Amino acid sequence: MAVAQPSSPPPLPRCRPLFDAAAMRDADARATGVHAIPSIVLMERAGLAAAAAILGGWPRAGAAVILVGTGNNGGDGMVVARHLLEAGWSVRVLAPGGAPPRTPDAATMTTIASTIGIRVEPFRDDEAHPPGAVAVDALLGTGASGPPRGEVAPAVAWLAAHPGPVVALDVPTGVEADTGRVPGEAVRADLTVTFHGDMPGLRVLPGRDRAGRVEVADIGIPRAVRLAPAAWLAGHAAAAAIPPKGSDSEKYGAGAVLVVGGATGLTGAPALAARATLRAGGGLTVVGAPAAVQPLIAGELLEVMVAPLPDGGAGHLTVPGADEALAQAARVGAVALGPGLGRADGTGEAVAAILAALESPLVLDADGLWHLHDRPERLRERPAPTVITPHAGEAARLLGAERPEVESDRLASARDLAERSGAVVVLKGAGTVIAAPGAVPVVAEHGTSALATAGTGDVLTGVVAACLAKGMPPHAAAVAAVALHALAGELTGHGDGTVASDVIEALPAARDAAVAAAAEAAAA
Repeated sequence: MAVAQPSSPPPLPRCRPLFDAAAMRDADARATGVHAIPSIVLMERAGLAAAAAILGGWPRAGAAVILVGTGNNGGDGMVVARHLLEAGWSVRVLAPGGAPPRTPDAATMTTIASTIGIRVEPFRDDEAHPPGAVAVDALLGTGASGPPRGEVAPAVAWLAAHPGPVVALDVPTGVEADTGRVPGEAVRADLTVTFHGDMPGLRVLPGRDRAGRVEVADIGIPRAVRLAPAAWLAGHAAAAAIPPKGSDSEKYGAGAVLVVGGATGLTGAPALAARATLRAGGGLTVVGAPAAVQPLIAGELLEVMVAPLPDGGAGHLTVPGADEALAQAARVGAVALGPGLGRADGTGEAVAAILAALESPLVLDADGLWHLHDRPERLRERPAPTVITPHAGEAARLLGAERPEVESDRLASARDLAERSGAVVVLKGAGTVIAAPGAVPVVAEHGTSALATAGTGDVLTGVVAACLAKGMPPHAAAVAAVALHALAGELTGHGDGTVASDVIEALPAARDAAVAAAAEAAAA
């Protein structure tokens, strides 16, 4: 299938490119200008593909209401209307303000549709919702930004309230194609048919929630047209990049990790992270825990050594404990700092001491991030790679922003934090974003609400640490770890009753499934 081809390689095999609206316009221009394909041919193929997707998805619906704008997206909608009518469906075409599509190609498609009896009717705010009909959003397309305005706004509200199936062409109106921002009312589609290339706004929250299932249609643009990706989409197969244990592996060579964490009342988090490192394929893990809580953590772990860090009875990490943690770190390939660390003042000094002196790759999470406050730039001084794994609230604190700002444009927030910190950023959430300084960001394709439970962030920290300890580059390690973690969440089988330990136990099966998915993709 000749869908959009990237001009640069992916960060891991089988990641798929996501393109912004400018790249899509460039593809159209090169198809028509360099390869002499008439633009109206591209429009015909786009509408035909969308009609086929509708007929395949709802074969018994038999009726469609298509809302069209005045631009090329409306022209696509006219093609859809014609092919559905030819398939025997009842079809109505409604236009906000009554103006039909009027760009040159769209106007031609409107004329063609009129020859078989399709006319464009004015959309009314009190338009009834036909029971069972498929509603098609062909209003604005990829070039729109900001909230829907003017006569389009009530049409968007009507589509958002439609009780039957909704199909969006290119992108749901109200969703920004490049960012996933939803600054006002937006269509909530069951299916989005996008043409030639997938887009970030369909894969990143909050746009991801409005896009439904995404289908990329081949509209005949040649594979020779290569485009710069705005982001990459990583599916389950990305986890197959995690190096397996070889037949001659020993425990240090398989990946040795130090987890530094724990405090009074916070002993579960480092235990979860430690167990996750081993289930993700690591060979050896040590937990460095304050001496006062070391026995509690040791009692939870059979396969993990738990080293007591001097704490003077404080029950939290101290500067003397940081010195011992640095000594332990000399024996391992990567360090995870933060799970259950607590927020005592003395712990902040100890975290600063570790960040200044640690020469190993580091995953910084949870309370480790809290002790950075709003100074992510401190991580730039580290002599070794760093991966940080904030959720939106933690990212907002690091950026000196409000959480809604981060959530409204997750791609930009992750990129900004990566540039400021010099670290690889894993911005957690549905459609997790992985950003690295100077690199094209990656969006996780999969995720599950089963992971919305306490402790799963600690599990992810352990998986990232295991990948780093195996020698993976930090960006690739983060992408692969996120993919493995998401797949394990899907495989737990406990749904809303999932707990973090379930995810840990599912990691080996998730790894096997990822390898199988990668092999299947390679064979396709």
